[in-house]
Amino acid sequence: MRTKRFIYNSVTFATLQVFTIAGGLILTRMFLTTYGSELNGLVTSIIQFVAYFSYVEAGLGTALIYALYKPLAKGSLREVDGIVTLARRSYLKASGVYFALVVGLSFIYPFIVSSESTDLLTISLLVIVIGAFGALEFFTMAKYRVLLVADQKEYVISIVLSIAYIVNFALTAYMISIEAYVVWVRTVPLVSFILRAVMLLAYVKRNYPYITYKEPADSKYLKRRWDALIMQLSVSINTSVPVVLISIFASLKIASVFAIYNLVFSGLIAITSIFTAGVSASFGNIVANKEMDKLKRVQTQFEFFIFAVTAFLYACALILIDSFVELYTQGVTDIDYASNVYGYLFVTWGVLFNVRIPYTALINSSGLYRETRRVNIWQIVLIITTGAVLVQFWEMTGVLLAMIISASYWVYGLIDVVKKAVLDTAPKTTYIRVVRMFVVIAVSILPFRLGMTIDPSTYGGWVRDAFAVAAWCGIVTLVISFIFDRKVMLEIFVRIKELVRR
Repeated sequence: MRTKRFIYNSVTFATLQVFTIAGGLILTRMFLTTYGSELNGLVTSIIQFVAYFSYVEAGLGTALIYALYKPLAKGSLREVDGIVTLARRSYLKASGVYFALVVGLSFIYPFIVSSESTDLLTISLLVIVIGAFGALEFFTMAKYRVLLVADQKEYVISIVLSIAYIVNFALTAYMISIEAYVVWVRTVPLVSFILRAVMLLAYVKRNYPYITYKEPADSKYLKRRWDALIMQLSVSINTSVPVVLISIFASLKIASVFAIYNLVFSGLIAITSIFTAGVSASFGNIVANKEMDKLKRVQTQFEFFIFAVTAFLYACALILIDSFVELYTQGVTDIDYASNVYGYLFVTWGVLFNVRIPYTALINSSGLYRETRRVNIWQIVLIITTGAVLVQFWEMTGVLLAMIISASYWVYGLIDVVKKAVLDTAPKTTYIRVVRMFVVIAVSILPFRLGMTIDPSTYGGWVRDAFAVAAWCGIVTLVISFIFDRKVMLEIFVRIKELVRR
């Protein structure tokens, strides 16, 4: 059952990511060419700044999901109802606080950023509208997400979000195509939240009839929330702080450059996350049933697989990123977007950021939030302080260097804690696999640095070249993995073969 749900979760999440990545590329290009780099940078910076208010959740989701693993595994329905009741009550409070903070920011933010083409009222309204998405997320979806993720049914959420995203995409594309006032462009798609809420409510009522929201809500389940919040912060700050630092200390146009590169690399993270959907819940089920030998075996297979996928994706990215950015920003002349240095730095950071995936999955499944608190706090301090300093000297390059420095410390600390606390194994194999990822990338890009070029003039040509590059990088990844990690690689092939036969 765990394996079957993992497949459902992965396939539906993959579908959602296809919609999100493709739609994001299309809408961003439309927005950029219609409204310009500065407004694109402004909207991106507001999105990232408002994202900080999600921390009013204070680790609720992570703590409650962990609390649900055991009662769901044991079939303790009244306890499940009590925890979901607690989730509902807590998220109602969080949504109110969230929106109050958004309104407060709408008065302040117009004076934080410097915009040459957007008036103060528009900036203020954009903050409110963009912030409304987060408040509605807490109000309508969060309690359902907690239950379904813990029960290894993320596929339900993915299906609902896919349908809602199609509606959101159609409305947004139409508003941009008629060059509507930018505030209306961001407001109209809010109707997709109504669709989400109705579908999830119907599913939970039908499949969880014992969820009555009447069982007493015991706050003991929230004892891990503050430590869980710190871990959430450490993950999200990696992707939200950089554009805020650039917006404040550099310029909105440079923030737009960062946003375009980050659009690509966020897509790569999303692709990787296809293979991680439901993994924490699966691990949590194994931990709840105290199958520790199985946990060690599955974890090392999962680590090998994620690292191999990461090496493949980022090797392709480093070869293709320059030609893609040049094509994507064709016709946008208010700032130069293409830079080979940005590609190398983003790839280095992206690989390190993905190293933490198998370990955050184990942290969530085992509740190791307090044990990793110190590492997470120092990682947050590192990225903010080094980013604020280095952006003064090298702008976007400085921020990327800060991201790499903090990620290096972060993954070292997480690996050390998890290996000792859960797996009771030495980290040597993991470090060798990390080095091997960079070897795969180096070998993959070598021919393209020795004479081969990627310089398509159309998207069709770029896609054709991308398939050839993917085939080459796939061969390199498989050959190097087979040479140096044959045993685990064959174990994964056997597991896949068994799944196909079912």
